[in-house]
Amino acid sequence: MKFDLIIRGGNIIDPKSEVHGLRDLGIKGGKIVEVGTDLPGAHAREIWDLAGYSLMPGVIDTHTHVRGPAHRMMAKAGVCTCLDMGAGRSVFEEMPERGCGLNVAALQTIGPFADKTPSNGELDGLVEGALQAGAIGIKLVGGHRPSTPEATAAMIEAGNRAGAYVAFHVGSTETGSNLKGLLEAVQLAGKNHLHIAHVNSYLRGLIKDPVEEVVDGLLSLKGKKNLVSESYLAIINGTGGKVVDGLPQSHVTRNCLRMRGYDPTEAGLEKAIADGYGLVQIEEGGETVMVTGARGVKEWKAKGSDVGMSFPVNVPESTFLCAVKRDESGKFIVDAISTDGGSIPRNVAVENGLTLVRYKALTLDEFVYKASTRGAQMLGLHDKGHLGAGADADITVLDMAHGRAAMTVVGGKVIMAFGIIYGKGGTIITTRKGLPVAKAVGLPALEVNVQEMLLYTKTSE
Repeated sequence: MKFDLIIRGGNIIDPKSEVHGLRDLGIKGGKIVEVGTDLPGAHAREIWDLAGYSLMPGVIDTHTHVRGPAHRMMAKAGVCTCLDMGAGRSVFEEMPERGCGLNVAALQTIGPFADKTPSNGELDGLVEGALQAGAIGIKLVGGHRPSTPEATAAMIEAGNRAGAYVAFHVGSTETGSNLKGLLEAVQLAGKNHLHIAHVNSYLRGLIKDPVEEVVDGLLSLKGKKNLVSESYLAIINGTGGKVVDGLPQSHVTRNCLRMRGYDPTEAGLEKAIADGYGLVQIEEGGETVMVTGARGVKEWKAKGSDVGMSFPVNVPESTFLCAVKRDESGKFIVDAISTDGGSIPRNVAVENGLTLVRYKALTLDEFVYKASTRGAQMLGLHDKGHLGAGADADITVLDMAHGRAAMTVVGGKVIMAFGIIYGKGGTIITTRKGLPVAKAVGLPALEVNVQEMLLYTKTSE
């Protein structure tokens, strides 16, 4: 057999296929066609000798924000596949120019409805519009821009009625992006299927001790087979700096200011940036970087306050427990490790996940499961999340000595190697209704069935 690529001598970590140890991977047509030893080099167009490195199924990040520099940042962090949480079609329209070869699915934000409950017909139209725009479903951003509890429940119901993906940054006009919002979200979902986004971000100690909040929050998720969830491992959060009528538009930003004693106002936000607490996101060198102090204030004002921002508000105890906590049967309560990154510079799933491995809080197999295998199940990607024969050749190469991704391979093509980006474009993950969008932007598409995703199949586990 003639291979397009042989990856030789890497240490394979594949809990799903139960393959561990030094192996060669033979790749042809974007698929792994042979796993063995001493595959004949004369039968390959390209060979990478990766002795001394470890190979895991490609990282699948189930919570990202794919804007502009995100593609480069994720490829460098070892991400092969991602789910954008809220930008819809605009994600795909940027990919021909800014893409780096990743597989990208997206949700589209709907709402908020802060003073009414929309009709079923109105909501059905919004969900259908999201699917027609190429998204696999919808995102509710209650934590930033809340709807009433009644409207929130109606949006969740509408997504389920359409068989679409439904994710929720928790919070309503009655709660917020905190433990109360998380507990409310579980109740508002009822028996409907729902993805609870970045669980750790609600457990920052806004109501009581953070560890007590984690206990209560994870208890509310335990055993709920209609819910899926993820958490991330970064200290900084992601929010917005936009000010409307003297107040930060995002309720998350207001929370962040209150946490450190700043007024939740325009003046309070400016002072937080000047003091170095508020971090303003700007693009430099094709990637997002953070600036603060006088420069941060200048950039924030220059853009009329409409900038991405971060604050160092995530509690290490919360992120740790959300990543490792299991139920009595040994199953992880929070399904996956994500980043809530992409264009936000916190794509540290590999870096901080391997720290948990070194600390022996997770085994290497468990890290791979939470960073890839479970993500494949969450997105219904049956040929991803493992490295067996017949799998998509999506591979994250780990430099274990330095705790980081050394290479990223997607569909048998090296898109990043040792910090250098080679990939272009990408593949759009969408439903049948979204295929015309992929055609319109000139990119290949991978058609998926949302009903085969963990969101809808977890009840049968």
